[in-house]
Amino acid sequence: MRLRLVEHLPFKVMMASAIFTFSSLIAVPLSAAGPDEEIIQAKAVSIVDGDSITVVINQELVRVRLAGIDAPEGDQPFAIDSRQSLHDLCFWVETELSSISKDYYGRMLARVNCNGVEVNAEQVRRGMAWVADQPVEDRELLQLQEEARAARRGLWSYESPIPPWKWHSRG
Repeated sequence: MRLRLVEHLPFKVMMASAIFTFSSLIAVPLSAAGPDEEIIQAKAVSIVDGDSITVVINQELVRVRLAGIDAPEGDQPFAIDSRQSLHDLCFWVETELSSISKDYYGRMLARVNCNGVEVNAEQVRRGMAWVADQPVEDRELLQLQEEARAARRGLWSYESPIPPWKWHSRG
């Protein structure tokens, strides 16, 4: 009888329910990283900017945003340096994606490991990205950012670097 009820639901309601159910299964929170966490093997084939790469997963191109960080935008100081840093770390190498979720825009968010280097943290350590403007569960990223700032590495070599979330709104 329950099956008949489902058959009579409007198609849009059934699809919305299926999408919601599926997204809740794949949207693993970043704080849930653990030993049983899924790791996806991929190949980095393009560096979009200092916090985004394009990888090949099962013969499909997928844009991946590095979780927890925000790199300078295209017209900001250090944007080219940030992109080059990520290029040096990941371009055309096998990568491991973990702590996978989706952002507000539906983009894949992940911790990215290239050649044994946790790239999200390395970009912050090098002063090539800020810790993202959101609640941060990864205290290591905050510590790395403070160390980069104190050492005046990368974007911290400027007196008052403007983070991307403020760069957009400066008018």
